[in-house]
Amino acid sequence: MSTYDPVRAPRVPTSIVATVTAGKRSGVIFRILNVSVTGAKLEGPLSLALKDKIKIRFDWEGTSVELAAEVVRVDSPDLMTDQIAAHFIEMPPETQAAIEALVARMLEAGGNEPEHEDDDGEAEVVIEPDD
Repeated sequence: MSTYDPVRAPRVPTSIVATVTAGKRSGVIFRILNVSVTGAKLEGPLSLALKDKIKIRFDWEGTSVELAAEVVRVDSPDLMTDQIAAHFIEMPPETQAAIEALVARMLEAGGNEPEHEDDDGEAEVVIEPDD
């Protein structure tokens, strides 16, 4: 049993519409359920598998954000939609700054406490940096 408790990035609930590309499948509409500077939870009609590499694109307050991510968890609550947890990878500094601004603005605007659990009460996926 480990006593290590990794630091979690603040995660804020959203309902941002995004397009997801996975391999040859492009332009699939997903909804970003929550986001942090390290990743996001999304819901959409595309079946994905663990370790799939995807591209996520969305617009927020006049800023277009496009980034690469890796699927780290897949939940299928029904036959029509999948919920995925995605860890952002290869994020350029300007994209990271845009995500940080989004999270900060959402925290300020809503006064919401950062989420550390998913809607179903399970602890969020914690991504530890590579050493």
